[in-house]
Order: sequence, then C-alpha cells, then structure tokens
Amino acid sequence: MKLVLDFTHPKLPKLFWAALVFACLVVMVRQMPISWVSGSLASQTGCRVMLQQPIGTIWQGSAALAFSEPNATEGGCRDPMSVTERFHWSTGCKLLSMTCNTELQFAAFEQPQLISWSLSKTQIASNEIKLPANVLEGLGNPWSTLRPRGELGARWTDINLAGLMANLPAFGAGNTPSSGVIRIIISNLTSPISPVKPLGGYEIAANIADTGMNWTLSTTSGPLLLKGQGEFSNKAGSKGMQFSGEASASPESQESLIGLLSLLGKKEGDTYRLKF
Repeated sequence: MKLVLDFTHPKLPKLFWAALVFACLVVMVRQMPISWVSGSLASQTGCRVMLQQPIGTIWQGSAALAFSEPNATEGGCRDPMSVTERFHWSTGCKLLSMTCNTELQFAAFEQPQLISWSLSKTQIASNEIKLPANVLEGLGNPWSTLRPRGELGARWTDINLAGLMANLPAFGAGNTPSSGVIRIIISNLTSPISPVKPLGGYEIAANIADTGMNWTLSTTSGPLLLKGQGEFSNKAGSKGMQFSGEASASPESQESLIGLLSLLGKKEGDTYRLKF
C-alpha cells in the first residue's frame, strides 16, 4: 500500500500539514523516555554523576543519583561507588512564554526543589540537602581514596545559569549572568582505611560564574588537614574539572596518619600534594 500526500489538494492546505507535523513532534517530545537522555548527564560530568534506573519521561518520572568515575581500560563508566535514594520530578511548560517549571521531590531536601528553565536561562531556587558523606567518592581524589563516612550537608543561594541561547538578542534580553553560591559542610568524617576517628570536619565553598565554577576546600576541625582549590570550566578546549591542594596532619597525629597521607598524594616537604 502506498500513501501519497498531495500538498496541492485544495482541501488540504500546506498549513494543515505543517500543523500535523508540529503536533507529531509535540507528542514525541512529551513521551520521550528519560532513559534516552540520561547518558548525557554521565557524559557531561565525566561519569561523576549519573542517573540510576531512570523511569518515566523527561517531564515526569523518577531515578536515583549514582556517583562513579570513568573506566579507563574498557571505556564508559565504572559501577557506581554510591547511590542515593530515588527522587521524583514533574515538569509543566507554558508555550506562550516558552518557559518550564520543574519540581523535584527528594527526602533529603529541606523542601521541594523548584527549577525554572527556558532556552535562555535556568534558575534554581535556594535550598538545603543532607546526604551521607560517601557520595563524595564520585568526585575523585581525595574522597575516592578516603572512602568517607560521616554527615554531609549542603545549602545554596538562588542559582542562575545562562542557557544555550542567552547570547541571542531574541532570547537573551534582560538576562542576568550565571551566578550562585554553594556551601558544603562535612562533619565527623571517618574512613575505613584510617584508625584515627574522626578525621575532622571540612567545608567546600563554590562560586558559579559564566565561565564555570570554582571552589575551595578547607578544614574546620580535626587532625587530618585538607585544603585546596578547584574549578570546572565550560570554556571550549578546557580540561573540565580540576583540583589542586595539599594534605597534612596535626603534630600529635602525624605518626598515626602517615599511611593515609601517603595514599592521598605525593609527599612534598611536610605536606602531601593532592591533584586530579
């Protein structure tokens, strides 16, 4: 059977076919499974963050966050180092304003997370979250070596992220630059590879800008002293996520922590260099 579409038929104007094609595209997008796009998150973060067992569509569904690292020998991502509880999302869009609003429901959030997004910008409302410290293993060294256990709390201000079309006059008018502050507090940190418990408390302070994100790591308490700076750049040709810092021990704990310190990095004087 052959189906012939006659665009010259007086009863079926071209506008009808255009509307039909548009309707089909809308249906396809509305029913797009989240599994079709979940791989892009792993790709964008270098396997650091992934969606685990996603269910539903990009508009409504659920998944868990998994934290891993690239598999250098076989390609792809390694098995997750840690996985969160499942979270749920639902999204509604307004065609006239070309904006969408997403609500995330997750037990670890202080309140449901609200995200407003469009072609020109994304806005993430301020919030707080509490997670087990082992999720940090997916961020690489020094956390993947420490295999941390303890309490992790994070809070952030309203975050603005420039969209793909922010620089186009039709979409970027009145746009604000990317901005936001994230603060992560790690308390009562312990490690299965160290007899010293607890190792300490730590703070990660991150700032978001148009060029990407930079952060600092500092020690707030404890015998294991960590400090450093990192950045994630979205500039073309950049190396993505980078971190450089150092680890050392308080004078009374140097002998007890020397084995752990040697695993964290190469010794340079009285400190051990952290870099990834």
